Amino acid sequence: MESSRRAGRGQVLVRLLFLSMTLPWPPNNGHRMRTWSILRALAAEGHETTLLAFAYPADLGGDTGPLLKVCSRLEIVPLELASLAGRMGALARLRALFGSAPYAAGRYRSPEMALRIQSQLESGRFDAVIVDTVFGLVNLPPTDVPLLLNNVDVEHVVLERYVRCERNPAKRLYAWLEARRLRRFEAEACRRAVVGMPCSPVDEARLHALCPGLSVVIVPNVIDTAEYVPQEDDVGEVVLYQGGLDWYPNRDAAQFFASEILPRIRRSRPGTRFVVAGRNPPAAFRRRLASVSGLEFTGTVPDMRPVLSRASVCVVPLRIGSGTRMKILEAAAMAKPVVSTRLGAEGLNFTEGEEILLADDPAAFSRQVVHLLEDAAFRRAVGQAARRRVAQEYSPAVLRRQVSRALARAASALPAPAALAESWA
Repeated sequence: MESSRRAGRGQVLVRLLFLSMTLPWPPNNGHRMRTWSILRALAAEGHETTLLAFAYPADLGGDTGPLLKVCSRLEIVPLELASLAGRMGALARLRALFGSAPYAAGRYRSPEMALRIQSQLESGRFDAVIVDTVFGLVNLPPTDVPLLLNNVDVEHVVLERYVRCERNPAKRLYAWLEARRLRRFEAEACRRAVVGMPCSPVDEARLHALCPGLSVVIVPNVIDTAEYVPQEDDVGEVVLYQGGLDWYPNRDAAQFFASEILPRIRRSRPGTRFVVAGRNPPAAFRRRLASVSGLEFTGTVPDMRPVLSRASVCVVPLRIGSGTRMKILEAAAMAKPVVSTRLGAEGLNFTEGEEILLADDPAAFSRQVVHLLEDAAFRRAVGQAARRRVAQEYSPAVLRRQVSRALARAASALPAPAALAESWA
């Protein structure tokens, strides 16, 4: 393997191949924001990164200039995921039940991506590969190059939580079967890696249970507070939920709030508006909530900061998910108070009652929101305390340090040949 070049003071420029499941520019959702932050951290540490990324049709032809500033090379592979809804989606899921891989993984199989990865690996210029989610491994051939796994979340946990919320018996059974298959797939993916990079101690424990031999370094989701300027311009009783509505857990959260929590709030505060900001709200979903008083959809938002600045309270009524929520970090960076379910705030080291308010049942959740709406001083205090927490524990500097630790751990995890040992010295 070609040795990495050295910079001043003995710094090593590690040559990396980053396999991304999505084009991370623009960074307009949590997954993309995490990938973008990691790429910036690698560039800031002087590493040379080749980015090989899937891109959905809507992202093709977009601006890639920012990516080329942090990556030495960029290759894009088009990907159009089959719809999960409708007859064709149902048939594909049924066929997957008789195969070895979970349906969720099979959706990402791409002969073109596999060929591109093989070509890159045959160049022999990489010291390590960073694989974005366990699904990124479906196109990766066997290789001796050390693999680091970017665990955006723990995938099977999302499905297990869906099972608890779903009322349709057939859907529950299918999700239960798929969760079992996905857990096995995820464990095997972790066994291929030398280092896992979960975003919180909660997911670290899950990875250790899934694959006890995996070396793990927590690489948190982060926000640069310098890019989020708090403003005292909220427009009254605006309660905001942000999240892409093409992702079922976000739709479930918005519907749960709209049906179970918002009516309780409006009995105390009739002027409260519930703003749901996020991409691609399905037409059927919008129609289902059309009769809810006080609810507004923004659709796709190019920059969430102006929307956040007008909110009085941000809510995270999630009942399904894993990982840590970038939406909480963004709200906190804007000094906005957050009311969340415990699952929604999972993995984040925020002090309950001071930096975040937590509640799981609708009555308690609505009381917390009303308290914040009625007490402006408390609202500001919680928001400012949350911003301080983000600056302290969820900053780009913390991410850079943890990514460097993960790379060093990968170097020490393998009995590498002499050339590899030299390149990571």
